[in-house]
Order: sequence, then C-alpha cells, then structure tokens
Amino acid sequence: MGLAERRAIMQYRQNVLPVWQKKLSELLGYELEIEAEWDTLGAEDCAHIMEKGLNAIYFEPLELAIREIAIDDFAKQALRDGFKKFFFSGKEPEDRIFYRFENKTLSYRHNFSNIENYVNERRQRIVHLFEKNL
Repeated sequence: MGLAERRAIMQYRQNVLPVWQKKLSELLGYELEIEAEWDTLGAEDCAHIMEKGLNAIYFEPLELAIREIAIDDFAKQALRDGFKKFFFSGKEPEDRIFYRFENKTLSYRHNFSNIENYVNERRQRIVHLFEKNL
C-alpha cells in the first residue's frame, strides 16, 4: 500500500474506530475489545473509499448482527458472557473460513473487496456464529 492508503487507515483508526467502539459498547452494554491487523487492511488505489470499505466489510455487519441477536435480556446476557473481542484482518485464511468464533472472540479475515452489497450476507454469518456459540 502507498502513502495515501496508509494515511487513510491512520485517519480511520483515529477518527472512525472510536465512534464504532462507542456505538458497539452502547449496544452491548459493555466495552468490546477491538483488535486489528492494520497493516493488512485496505488495497492499492483505494484510499478514497477506505472508510466506506472498512465500515461495510467489518463494522456494519457486526452492528446489524448485534442488533438482531440482542433482542432481550437473555440474549444480551449471552453476549456479555460469551463475546469479549472482535478481531479483524485483511489477510484471508488459507482454509477460506473467513469468520471464526472461539475463545469469546469473533474473528473476521477478509481482504479489501466486495464492499458493496455484502453487508447482509456478512451479518447473517455473524448471527449464525453467535447463535451457535453463545
């Protein structure tokens, strides 16, 4: 990645990530740990869509899934007890299993692509993992 992409990721970390951290923590009722492999995110010549892409790939599906799952006190408690960390990376796994939920951590490894029209599919995968593992 070039300077423009690295700058866009730095600006995202400083300006947008704290907004997501606050929004997700408010939805969950506790502070969710968020960890990323920042140097693997983004793609060449994509600085101008970095914020939109990172939101659509990693955060919007998670927010929607939490909203879908956390419909009552029982589900909110299950999230509180069983979901402590969200990890994401732009490096795809060799086995092509992009989402994993283990050790109270939801991990998503996917490259910077398909930023349009896949939010719902990603939300569905997260909901499935929550329903199966919480």
